[in-house]
Amino acid sequence: MRKIPPFTALRAFEAVSRHESVTQAAAELNVSHSAVSQQLRLLEGYFSRKLVRKVGNRIELTPAARSYAHDVRKSLDLLAVASEDFASSGSAHCIRINATPSFAMRWLIPRIAAFQRLNPRIEIRLETSNTDEFESSVDQSDLVIRRHPMKKAGLACRHLLDDEAVAVVSPVLLSELKVRHAKDLTRCPLLHMKSRISAWPDWFRKAGIDISQTPRGQVFDHFFLCIEAAINGYGIALVPEALVSLDIAERRLGILFPQSRIIGSGFYGLFNPSARKARSVEQFITWLTQED
Repeated sequence: MRKIPPFTALRAFEAVSRHESVTQAAAELNVSHSAVSQQLRLLEGYFSRKLVRKVGNRIELTPAARSYAHDVRKSLDLLAVASEDFASSGSAHCIRINATPSFAMRWLIPRIAAFQRLNPRIEIRLETSNTDEFESSVDQSDLVIRRHPMKKAGLACRHLLDDEAVAVVSPVLLSELKVRHAKDLTRCPLLHMKSRISAWPDWFRKAGIDISQTPRGQVFDHFFLCIEAAINGYGIALVPEALVSLDIAERRLGILFPQSRIIGSGFYGLFNPSARKARSVEQFITWLTQED
């Protein structure tokens, strides 16, 4: 018989290890603060050793507990994948895709229905991650999509889409601003991305315009928020053209000075080419790369 600590205690411990906060772990698990604390004490009693320690107003795991948490997380991930595979065993073509929220919202969701109509036997399950980091998503996903190349032993990385950032504006705002030259944008309301705060200075340099400092404007955490703000006339956004192609086609946005664009590395997909679902994943990738 396997000697394993109580599963509820392991779940609570793993959540605490990620958040380094009992409060946030409790919110994730939808239980009370005291319930998580009780499970931690139960696990400490099981091992007869401390797992967490107080550091000022926060908690942190002991070095040994941190290593154990890593192994527990991997085990829970494997259990989750096995359970999902079993649940969808009647549909062997279910593929799990992990992408950033902006790519999921602005590119995948508007198009997935078209893929499913062409491939009714392949079910898409979409999850999002709020970071460009990909390692933690690989074990739980059949395909991980990020805005940069990825590398991991045994996995294949494919280029999916080009990444060219363009300046976009709503027709209504454009009529008010009367922009004629790229330099005119220095006096316009610009929308910025927190993770790419140097994007606009790079764009101006591409346009041959010297600026002493970055023009001020609203800063956003996600591209989908920045794009929505641009659609509603809040300012001019500098975003990947792939994420606004439908808005451009439907005239919700227009590109300003299309010859001035920031070329990125592209959008990439990481997957296991020898996995049972590899054929379905390859089919999805082929479709994705052929979409406008």
